[in-house]
Amino acid sequence: MADETKTPGIPETPEPAAKPEASAAPASGEKPAAAAKPAAPAAPKPPAGPKKWEPTGEIAENVPTQALKARFPEVLGVKSPCGEATLLLPKARLIEALTFLRDDGACAMDYLSDMTAAHYPVNDKKFEVVYHCYSLEKKHSLRVKVQLDDGEACPTATAVWPGADWMEREAHDMFGVVFEGHPNLKVILLPDDFEGHPLRKEFPLGGAQEAMIRTNRYGKPVLLPDDLEEARKALKEPRNVR
Repeated sequence: MADETKTPGIPETPEPAAKPEASAAPASGEKPAAAAKPAAPAAPKPPAGPKKWEPTGEIAENVPTQALKARFPEVLGVKSPCGEATLLLPKARLIEALTFLRDDGACAMDYLSDMTAAHYPVNDKKFEVVYHCYSLEKKHSLRVKVQLDDGEACPTATAVWPGADWMEREAHDMFGVVFEGHPNLKVILLPDDFEGHPLRKEFPLGGAQEAMIRTNRYGKPVLLPDDLEEARKALKEPRNVR
């Protein structure tokens, strides 16, 4: 006999599944288990250290580079991103090579237009001294480099070009490079009691040394009074430049 409680044509609704029994509460006096702590994030990687500096670009050639390489086989061409003819000389042949550039008829480099230095603390050789040579007659130029260790002296070029005198003094002030044989290697840009060399990479920014420079503590007036006593007073007065 059919079940009269069921309506014909309507499917049966399934009974809900039995809920799982709740876990038993911890016995009296027992502490619930502590939840697992999330794993600590990995420590960040230390930043990569500075890379060695290397020149980029192409090696440029001109009459002076060819003449110098023919005379000094140990000379190396140096890349330049600006297409500037550049050579690297060994320190032992520096003055001989600079003299050759000045006296050779094909080079005739009678003008030292500039001389400076550069500091590369990560490189094997920490310093470069750079000479910008030019020929007033031939109208060609050449950049000559020599590499030095920290504390290594460089021979002076004042016997080749007298104009190197003040340039070498400036490089000595700013980078600490000593030019061996220089006739008067004294401070020219910085105060006499200034400590350190401001264009070295490790020179600290800020502090008393920078303040000394920015306030122009040792600056002197360009124009002095005609009266000698007034001029002496003006030289002793501190000047601030903003």
